[in-house]
Order: sequence, then C-alpha cells, then structure tokens
Amino acid sequence: MWPRLLPVVSLFPIALVGCATGPTTDSATVTAREKTVSDQVLAFDSSAQVGGDPSCWSRKVVTMEQARPFETGSQGSSGSWSERWTVDRCGRMVPYLVNFTRASDGHLGLTILREEGSAGATVPGGTLADPVLQRDTFLLLVQKDFSELEGGPCQSRKVKDTEVVSPVEGAQVEDGRPVAGAWAERWTLERCGAVVRYLIRYVTTRTGTSFAVELEK
Repeated sequence: MWPRLLPVVSLFPIALVGCATGPTTDSATVTAREKTVSDQVLAFDSSAQVGGDPSCWSRKVVTMEQARPFETGSQGSSGSWSERWTVDRCGRMVPYLVNFTRASDGHLGLTILREEGSAGATVPGGTLADPVLQRDTFLLLVQKDFSELEGGPCQSRKVKDTEVVSPVEGAQVEDGRPVAGAWAERWTLERCGAVVRYLIRYVTTRTGTSFAVELEK
C-alpha cells in the first residue's frame, strides 16, 4: 500500500521520469543533484508534449521544500522522498512535486508531477481513481517498475492507458466514483518504447483507499 502523500493536491499532465545523480554524500554532490533535477524540471515545464509552455523564454526554480520525508526501502540504503519545487514561468508560479526513489545501489530516479488545477489532465483511459489516487498509483507503479529492472538503462516511464478489468464489488458510488468496494484495473506503461502492463487491485472506504501493484505476465 502506498500512503496518501499530500492531503490537498490536484493532478497534473502525464508525469515524466528521469534520472538524477548517485547517492548524496556531501554538499558538492547535493549541489550537482539539485542542478541536474533543476534542469529536468525546467525542461518539463517548457515541454508542450506534457502540458508545459514553450513560448515562455524566462523560467527559473524559485523555491524548494520537503513535501514527504525519507522513507526507508526494503534493501540497504534504498528509499524514497518528495520535494515541492516552484518554477517562475514568465512571472507565473507553477508548482511541481518531485519524487525521488533511491535504489539499493545508490542510483537515484525521479518523477516530476505538475500540481495544477483539479480539473486538469488525468491519466488516459477508463480508470476509476480520482486525481490524487491516480498520482499515488503512478508513484508506486514507477517505483515497482524501476525495481523490476534495477540497473537497467531506461529511465523514462509514462502511462499509456488504463482500464477496469474487474468491476467494483460491494460498491457505494457517489458522483460517479466508488466510496466503498473493491475493483481491479490494468495500467499500461510505456518504458522507453516498450509496453508493460500492471494489475492494480483497489480496496476503498470513505476514509481512504489501499491498493496493490502486480506485473502482468
């Protein structure tokens, strides 16, 4: 189960996954890491393909703050944490959630998610998950997929499609979304041109939703 990260946050265009540096062991490494991540955040913000604004020629990172503290992974020094970065895009403040996943070998991967407008873009397909649950699902899905290919050269993931494969059982629905019940979905990822599929099993109540991710063989 992936815990809810931020209680008040809205969705974003499709997330991009990139690669930062190795483990942060001293101030010089931290500075290098921040510069690498900054480059990727600014590139994401300027990409029309993911909902950015390439017409703006003046952008810079103006704030960085912790959004989720480091959570230890299952192996060695592995773990994950989140930071909120704000980009000044031609005078407009655009917030991003940058999620870091450190593998046991020290490799550091990241996802960049735009936090703008609850009515904004969602993942494609027919998922029943609301925007916050979509974000949480995507973060765990990417973490799982990185662990499947730990040490592999591909550092890019995006959601290609979602579909319900098992309808809601024991359902209570409000405004078209389940507030109680269990269901399953297939999420299709594009991994550097290759297509991989995962089964997501959700159990929801009025107080929250838990889910499990399984690679579809």
